[in-house]
Amino acid sequence: MVAATNRVMLELSRRATAETTSEANNIATNRISLLCESVSVSTTKNAFPIDVPFSGVIAGESSTIVMDLGSTRKQVTLNGTIYEQEITKFKGGEESKRDPVKLTSYEIAQLIHSYVDSSFVHEDQNISKLIMLIPSRVDNDFKYRSSESDPQTADSNVDGTPFNVDGNTELKDLPLIPFHFANRAYDVSSWSYGQTKKTFDYLKSTGDEIEGIRGFISDFNTDISSAEEPGIKFSMTFVQSSTAVSDFINTTF
Repeated sequence: MVAATNRVMLELSRRATAETTSEANNIATNRISLLCESVSVSTTKNAFPIDVPFSGVIAGESSTIVMDLGSTRKQVTLNGTIYEQEITKFKGGEESKRDPVKLTSYEIAQLIHSYVDSSFVHEDQNISKLIMLIPSRVDNDFKYRSSESDPQTADSNVDGTPFNVDGNTELKDLPLIPFHFANRAYDVSSWSYGQTKKTFDYLKSTGDEIEGIRGFISDFNTDISSAEEPGIKFSMTFVQSSTAVSDFINTTF
């Protein structure tokens, strides 16, 4: 089971390009964990209602139509406290496995501030993904997670033993999946471009890659006060956005 300190994490672009070997990879590699006290998710749809003139005169009831542009702004606001923690930086290539180092809360705060100030062309500084792990009962096909429901991709615990989930399974015993804005495959039409193949896969190992929310940090604020020391209060807004341009540049150059 993933520790509570690793339920919310920021991931650097380098994680995806370092080609980290399984021996060097762990849940903390090129990631920073956040201890959150509150998480607020905002989904704002761009739709414009238009009142139909004279509709009330004709029908006795006025009507409104909506212009749906098919676009939505999605962002996550996080508030919590930063404490000292171990992080593992890894560039891949000729670099061998690196040992974790423990940074103070002040160093973690400074590190995130410097990363927010950086650009997407710097893979070791660019925070490109927010990971929030949540408990899950239901798989991609709106069925309880069970080794009997899909023998080809049998769900199992980290130790390989199969398990069955039902409506009475307690939250603490459920597998974890990343929070995101995708739909389950059952809801996706055959003509849709929506990608759900691995989006609802649960975390089997702490070394697994995790499909989180891709985007950028639009603001990061910290409050250093004597009452909280050595902890540092923080607030952050992460905006979901496409990383296609930065991924292309980072891969090509």
